Amino acid sequence: MPDAAAPRWSDFLELTKPRIVALVLVTVGAAFYLGASGSLPWGLLAHTLFGTALVAAGTNGLNQVIEGKVDALMRRTRHRPIPAGRLAVLPAAVFASALGAAGVAWLAVRVNPMAGLLAALTLFSYAFIYTPLKRRTTL
Repeated sequence: MPDAAAPRWSDFLELTKPRIVALVLVTVGAAFYLGASGSLPWGLLAHTLFGTALVAAGTNGLNQVIEGKVDALMRRTRHRPIPAGRLAVLPAAVFASALGAAGVAWLAVRVNPMAGLLAALTLFSYAFIYTPLKRRTTL
């Protein structure tokens, strides 16, 4: 991968895969609505969506950090910020980790500790179990 020039905010945004985050939020919002009894607690929904967005963005960023070298080899992914040299691995990893940690903390404090724990488990299992194993096994 080439050395990264001064990163732009758009490169950090691209690292988070905003379209995937949006799809996650639609799913979470729908599940929240279906699980609500009585009137919808709009404040709790807003906190849930915000924390989830941070965790999803951080998870997507960590995925790209881990797969940067592989992404450089594939036509579909070689123009992503890390393989294209627009972002160095360390700043990308710090940014993604900070987003994920902030989202876990937000959910734990503003929603409930179980939401924070489940978000942390999701982030960890996706970034550090699924991502490395997907090239090694069909499971």
